[in-house]
Amino acid sequence: MAFDKKPSTWMPSWAEDATNITVPIASFPELTAAEADGTTGDIRKVLFAILEKLWAVWAATSAADRPAKMVLYRSTSVDEENDVYTKQFTVVFKTAVTGEEVADE
Repeated sequence: MAFDKKPSTWMPSWAEDATNITVPIASFPELTAAEADGTTGDIRKVLFAILEKLWAVWAATSAADRPAKMVLYRSTSVDEENDVYTKQFTVVFKTAVTGEEVADE
């Protein structure tokens, strides 16, 4: 199998109508409706949930089926004294020089 670039492959239930992108909150196991609320939610929790979801798909995808020009990294460190994990996500894109487009696979 080769890299599948469709958004719905990476986020099942992804939908778009040429104006809006829709992804059910249930697509993100770490996210609740209250946390995703546009008025009272928490953008940090939204972004964390999105990155965790993308990381999970990336990690479950065999190396041969991952994109060559987009790489995801995640590291976790532990502060045992304060009982805190620190997660760091890095997403790397190789882009074309002209127009700053993601380089074609």
